[in-house]
Amino acid sequence: MNQSINRQPGQIILLNGTSSAGKTTIAKKLQEILPQPYLHTGIDHFLGAAPWSRLMVYGDSTAQTDAEGWFLPFRDGALIGAPRLGPVAYQWLDGMYASFAALAAAGVNLIVDDAIYDPQVLQMAVTRLAALPLFFVGLHCPVEEAVRRELARGDRAPGGAAVFHGLVHRHGVYDLQLDTAELSPSECAQQIQAALPGNQRQNAFAQLLAYQTLS
Repeated sequence: MNQSINRQPGQIILLNGTSSAGKTTIAKKLQEILPQPYLHTGIDHFLGAAPWSRLMVYGDSTAQTDAEGWFLPFRDGALIGAPRLGPVAYQWLDGMYASFAALAAAGVNLIVDDAIYDPQVLQMAVTRLAALPLFFVGLHCPVEEAVRRELARGDRAPGGAAVFHGLVHRHGVYDLQLDTAELSPSECAQQIQAALPGNQRQNAFAQLLAYQTLS
């Protein structure tokens, strides 16, 4: 017997913040409390499946930009500057957001955790996702606390929390902003759930798309 398939677009909850701001933990709490099932995905899942030896170039200068994929400025084992993106990196990231759009268009609810620090990448995300029901959440965390968490977790090279901290919120437009140092992951998830607008599409990404059109 054929099963009926929901053809309504899925809701996207996009969590944006620096490394160790609490995105993944909050995403898991949301999965527990939201009445509908949500797929958790994001930039770490995507990059974790990439062929690092082919796409990631390391160097100790923040001025170097020569990479088809990602150039990662490292010194003494720590990230010292924002990764520079080459043409393949931009192509892959655009494809990532296109895949999120396809999943949502098929009716799949998504929680996406991201650290959008590059204006061109933000433009790609907005272009791909603005027409869908998307709730854009800015997760703020004082840099000292983010760095402390990053060192405590021990599952990645240090530096990202400080590097991305001053970059990920420069666009300044969100549907909801939360301080993850003041609120627990459960409290953040509860506030996000309470603020979700259903399938309303006049959201922060719609505003950002309008800004792109006018600029």
